[in-house]
Amino acid sequence: MTITPYYQDDHATIYHGDSLEIMPEVDFDVIVTDPPYGIEAVETSHMTNRADHAPVIGDTNTDAAAALFAQLPAHTPAAIFGANYFPHLLPHRGRWVCWDKRLTTEADQMFGSPFELAWLNDRERHQTEMIRTLHSGGVNANGYGLARTHPTEKAVPMLKKLLVFMNAPGVILDPFMGSGTTLRAAKDLGRHSIGIELEEKYCEIAATRLGQEVLDLGI
Repeated sequence: MTITPYYQDDHATIYHGDSLEIMPEVDFDVIVTDPPYGIEAVETSHMTNRADHAPVIGDTNTDAAAALFAQLPAHTPAAIFGANYFPHLLPHRGRWVCWDKRLTTEADQMFGSPFELAWLNDRERHQTEMIRTLHSGGVNANGYGLARTHPTEKAVPMLKKLLVFMNAPGVILDPFMGSGTTLRAAKDLGRHSIGIELEEKYCEIAATRLGQEVLDLGI
C-alpha cells in the first residue's frame, strides 16, 4: 500500500484516511491519542444550546478504540485519553494521568468536565501524574486563549507536559489526530510526529496550525 501525505514538514506528517488502514504502513515509537469514546460527543454553545461543531465520526460506539488496542504493540509507550469510558478494552491496568482543567475550586463552577483521564501503557512506572492546565469550552479552550476548532480539542500546553512526563523517545503517532494538537505540541518540543485523520476539514486545520511559527510559551 502506498500512502501519500496530506501535509509534511521537517517535524510532522499528516495522512488523511482511516487509521486502521494507515497505521500498519507507518513507523512510530510512541502513541498519544484521543479516540472516540462512544459518548456521541458534540460541543454546544453555552448561550444558545446550539451545536457549535458536528458530532465526532465513530463516536456512537467504542469500535475505534477497540481497533486501536488491537493494533497497539505490547511494549509501545502510549497515552490514550478517555480510556475510563472503555476499561473493558484495556490490556492491563497500566498507569493514569489526570488532567486537571479547573485548577481552583472557584473554577469548578465553569461548564463541562473538570478533569480528563489518560491511560498509560506502562507496567513498570509506579508514579501517576496530575497535569494542571486551565481549559473549558468558553475559557482558554486550546490552552492559548483561542477558540477550539474541534469538539474534543485538547490544550497544547497540557500535551507538551504529558510528552515530557512520558519521556519516551522517537516518533509520536496520533491515529485520531483531530485538529492536530498532539502534532503541534510535538513540533513545539522539537519532536517528530505523524497524524492520521478521517475528516479532511481537520487535516486542513492541522496543516495550518503546523505551518505557523512555534508557540514557545513554556510547557
